[in-house]
Amino acid sequence: MEGTFTITLESYDGKDKEVVVPDGIMKIGPQAFANNRYLKKVTIPEGVESIGEEAFASCANLGEVVVPATVREIAAGAFKGCWRLREVTVPEGVTELGAKAFFRCRSLKEVVLPRSLVSIGDSCFTHCLELESVTLPASLERIGAAAFNNCGKLVIDQLPESLDTIEDEAFRSCDALTDMEIPDSVGWIGRRCFMNCKGLFSVTLPSGIDFIEEGTFQGCSELGVVAVPAGLTHVESMAFAGTKLAPDDIAFPESCVIAPDAFDVLKP
Repeated sequence: MEGTFTITLESYDGKDKEVVVPDGIMKIGPQAFANNRYLKKVTIPEGVESIGEEAFASCANLGEVVVPATVREIAAGAFKGCWRLREVTVPEGVTELGAKAFFRCRSLKEVVLPRSLVSIGDSCFTHCLELESVTLPASLERIGAAAFNNCGKLVIDQLPESLDTIEDEAFRSCDALTDMEIPDSVGWIGRRCFMNCKGLFSVTLPSGIDFIEEGTFQGCSELGVVAVPAGLTHVESMAFAGTKLAPDDIAFPESCVIAPDAFDVLKP
């Protein structure tokens, strides 16, 4: 018989606290372990290549997952709502983390990302309240919308030179961010990207940015230093509302069009 077969684990409804996925499995299917309240540890064996959509979603007591080096896909919502998950190492070869892959993993403290990673999906780490440490690899090109929204303890030491796009609200309410130097490779910073980052005090924007979008730094109450590029053409509504800054505090190009309410103070 010719052809390629993929052996998928489609469902598990047991009550074991620790599960070792059997050898020979190549894919953990969509929602295969979803909503299992008994599960505390899962060991995924070598040979598994894909963790499907919402495969472990809402496994509220799952605190440890062993992910093998063979995995190449972590799909949308794969571990969302795993409240007790503490740390994750994403294996080399994974190029994209699906949307909401670790959404609301509120105990997650440390994530190790592979050098192969190109894209972090929308809302991937949203509401990971304890997340402190993420090293963004030199391969990364895109940070999705709300990817790190409300990760209040997250510290990013450096954004990689490979980065091209930071989508809407990517770092909203990341209070531990302080000094952001955004590399010149970035050509797009989305709306409300750094909104309500209460600890942010200094930002250097990349040379290729021509728009500062709506609400980009709104509510960054400690922000007092911003360096903008010579090619900046527009500053949109509420971009710097609720910061320490006034228009004269930033060396805007003469031709830059600044929205009338770009610096309005936030109303209670």
